[in-house]
Amino acid sequence: RQQGPAARSCPTTPTNTHLHIVAVMLALATASSAWWFPSGASTRDATVDGIDLACPDTSAPFGLACGMKVVATAKASCSDVLEEMHARVDGQADGSWHDPHNRGTYAVQKYGGSFSTSRLTGDGKFTDKQLFTLTRTGSGSCQIQACSRSQVPSGLDAGTNYCNLKMLFCGSHDCAGGRCCKPLKHDFTTAGEQTEKFMQSSVDLGVCLKV
Repeated sequence: RQQGPAARSCPTTPTNTHLHIVAVMLALATASSAWWFPSGASTRDATVDGIDLACPDTSAPFGLACGMKVVATAKASCSDVLEEMHARVDGQADGSWHDPHNRGTYAVQKYGGSFSTSRLTGDGKFTDKQLFTLTRTGSGSCQIQACSRSQVPSGLDAGTNYCNLKMLFCGSHDCAGGRCCKPLKHDFTTAGEQTEKFMQSSVDLGVCLKV
């Protein structure tokens, strides 16, 4: 996975060291406004600039796991956006599409929203969850509300959760380092992108477009 060794180094069986790390992360999360949720809020009802956003659950203790929320407006119908996301996931089977972020593997799931997936990292070590909610706007465009969560205790993700989301709806105009996204059925632009992180997750399109 595109993460440093410290990002996800917790053993599967809890140890005193593991529990100590979790306790420290919890203390930091409580103290840091970037990691704090208002009273009564949860990871399943997060907000980006006043927009309530549904997120998948995380199995990490106390919810201390990386994640990213993205809101953007696609200049396309929601049916086209949904069809494109399905096409990319389905395209993995026949090789017509691959995940540019180190060849992870997406699978359609039933977490809720308009569309949801899981993504196994290219090295086969970690699985994250994604949830997308699509809403038609008055202009005929489609608002994309998306959220990705890691499933193990983590503090840094080197852009992975952002890539988990962006790679399913980016267009040929989304480029970095001489590489661009490759749509299958509908090549649309997006505007007004907003992001909000869990823990110290990051946003870097260049990290997403690797292969």
